[in-house]
Amino acid sequence: MLKLITILAASIPLILFVKNLFFKKSRVLQKASAEFRKQIDYLVWGILFLVVCGIVYAFGRLIYSMWN
Repeated sequence: MLKLITILAASIPLILFVKNLFFKKSRVLQKASAEFRKQIDYLVWGILFLVVCGIVYAFGRLIYSMWN
């Protein structure tokens, strides 16, 4: 059973390579996918910015409370 799982795990990159080689996406789908990825990147950067703002705010409040 362990050998079967190992063989399947090792064959995943080969399967993905063959799929990518023979079944290419159309130009329209590639363009739409790139635009979607770009919007997701903007969303992730926005969320990270908000998290960093929260951390800076909390750290500033901590320092301010220790100062007074």
